[in-house]
Amino acid sequence: MAFQNLISDISSQPSIITTIILGGISLYAISRAIFLFYFHPLSKFPGPRIAAVSNIWYAYHWLSGRYPWAIEDVLRKYGPVVRIAPNELAFFTPQAFEDIYAPHNKNLETFVKTNFQNRGKDLGGIIWEEDPVRHREVARKLSPAFSTRSLRTMEPLVHKYMDYFVAKMKDIDAGPDGIALAQWTNWLAMDLSADLAWNEKMHQMRDMKDSIHLDVLKSFNKFSTVLQVFKRFPLLTPFQYLFAPMGKVRLFSKMENVTRTSVLKRIEQRGSTEHADYFDYILPVDKPFPATNSELLHIGSVALQVMFASWGPMGDLFYGSLALLLSEPACYTALVKEIRGFFNDYDAITPTKLGSLVYLHACIEETLRLLPSNDTGLPRISPGAMVDGQYILKGISVFALYSLTTYLPERCHYH
Repeated sequence: MAFQNLISDISSQPSIITTIILGGISLYAISRAIFLFYFHPLSKFPGPRIAAVSNIWYAYHWLSGRYPWAIEDVLRKYGPVVRIAPNELAFFTPQAFEDIYAPHNKNLETFVKTNFQNRGKDLGGIIWEEDPVRHREVARKLSPAFSTRSLRTMEPLVHKYMDYFVAKMKDIDAGPDGIALAQWTNWLAMDLSADLAWNEKMHQMRDMKDSIHLDVLKSFNKFSTVLQVFKRFPLLTPFQYLFAPMGKVRLFSKMENVTRTSVLKRIEQRGSTEHADYFDYILPVDKPFPATNSELLHIGSVALQVMFASWGPMGDLFYGSLALLLSEPACYTALVKEIRGFFNDYDAITPTKLGSLVYLHACIEETLRLLPSNDTGLPRISPGAMVDGQYILKGISVFALYSLTTYLPERCHYH
């Protein structure tokens, strides 16, 4: 009876209920912070203190657009292994890179992908696929597409787009302010990658405007970051759509329809395309038409990812090579001298002959060193294994980055 009276008294006073609730939340927060600071398996690793108890540090730097620089800062401050979230470690050594991304068991990834890039059912394709078995199946299909023999068959297509780009650079009226180099190299890379992927002609350089695919990528880039960050805060997930670019939502739907139409068209063209492409390996001519919408969605996702995977690195390399050379006149002059001293005319340039140009090779390597395509990490889930001499328990998220600038800070400039 006394207990019932106590409950009745408490329920009749909202302030007491509020105090109990807030007290419980505070006790939980303090207890969790103590555990994460002193008893969690990652408590021995250095890093920002706020990152040890919350994903706020991680979210803030991702949403600010400064995540790679934040990672660089903690690297310099804390050393080659840093705790950047309650359950995540970042490594900055060549050995860690090999330990995380190289191990396979019966051709299956040992360190499987996290949900970092999960885009939904049947959209894993190859880049986002978390299931090691399904990833192996897709990778096995695509592997022959990148053989020396296959790439040589696609060489004329590369010449075609490069020649067109060079011609446009000569003909365009740049004006006193020059041209938008990043825009043109994006057009070049995506026009080429779309044609290589599934014989898609985007004509961005010809029309001098973004395709619907490039427009969507630019428009939804920030929102994709929001989606990725909100995965760390499940209770806030419903609010992530407040950050969607509402004016572009219809454009995204239109891109999906355009992609579906293009994929269906390419399936019908099997065996009669203008030239060989990667789709020949995604769905060979002797394979049946997709029986379900799920299969069609998966094939379209693989094709789209192959295109994007070609566009991103190529666009970075094209832009980076030109921009860095223009910023270093001595390097530019030396490269021009090597190329023009070796070739008598433009039409004589071929990939085989280019292989003997030492300085050109050095310039490409230097661009790749300074502008790696992935500078945000590819997180994996530890199966319970050694990473660079450290045993990482099962379930811990890890990723590795590696660059010579990490170990040679004075080499942060183009040489």
